[in-house]
This record gives sequence, structure tokens and C-alpha cells, in this order.
Amino acid sequence: MSQSPDSAGMVVPPNEAALVTSGGMSDLELVLPDLGDRDLPEIAIFLVACAMRFHSDPDFVQEQLEWLVRMHDAEVDEGMRPDQLNSANDD
Repeated sequence: MSQSPDSAGMVVPPNEAALVTSGGMSDLELVLPDLGDRDLPEIAIFLVACAMRFHSDPDFVQEQLEWLVRMHDAEVDEGMRPDQLNSANDD
């Protein structure tokens, strides 16, 4: 999944992984690099798990999206923003 630099899309570097929407944002595509004999890094394995769950359990995905909306509507305090953190906040 890479597009030419003159297209409206973005190129995924050959040594990176990505979850990409396609089909008018109705499909999910997983882009993985060819690592040969090397293992995927943990974060790329996480992307694989997300893509597999999306394709195998759409009800779970819908539940998570509904939870996200509820948390947003409830204005849940997510803690400090990164620009608010400093060593004075350490325990």
C-alpha cells in the first residue's frame, strides 16, 4: 500500500507498518513490511491484533466505539497533558 508522491495519498515507508482505511473508509487494510526471517516488533503485532479483531468481531469494535463516545460525552478526565508534566509531578 503505497502511492506515488504526486497522488493525494501518503507513502508508507518499506520498513514501517500501518493500519489504513480504504474503500471510502469502510475497509481496514494492514500494511506490513517484508522483514525476511526477523520477527515483527511488538507494536506491529498489536496492529495485526487490531486488524484481526476488526475483521473477526465487528460487534466488539462497535462496543469499543460506543464506549469511546460515552467517555467523550462524560468528559472523563484523562489526566495531565504532556505539556503539563514536569519533574515536580513525580511521586
